[in-house]
Amino acid sequence: MTIDLKLTKNPDECANKEDIRAQIDLIDQEIIKLFGLRFQYVSEIVKFKKDPESVVAQERKNLVIQQRGEWAEANGLNKATFEEIYRFLVDHNISKELEILKKLQ
Repeated sequence: MTIDLKLTKNPDECANKEDIRAQIDLIDQEIIKLFGLRFQYVSEIVKFKKDPESVVAQERKNLVIQQRGEWAEANGLNKATFEEIYRFLVDHNISKELEILKKLQ
């Protein structure tokens, strides 16, 4: 998969809200593609997990959420907001992994 982000303008070059919305839409399309790719990896990791506890992997979950918050903060974003986003994402992925694990057993 390649990232095909073809923005036509920098933020400060946008002349109106339609220009800005068009650029945001392009960015969001790529973000969704990346989430899809991320989920492919999440689905594959179940092969290496043997039980529900290894799926939940609480220490790893905590680390991921903390680290993503730090990455967000380093990019000028709100740490708590991105920790919440990733907590939701990881919890969703855990539920999907548990479904996959159940099918494999």
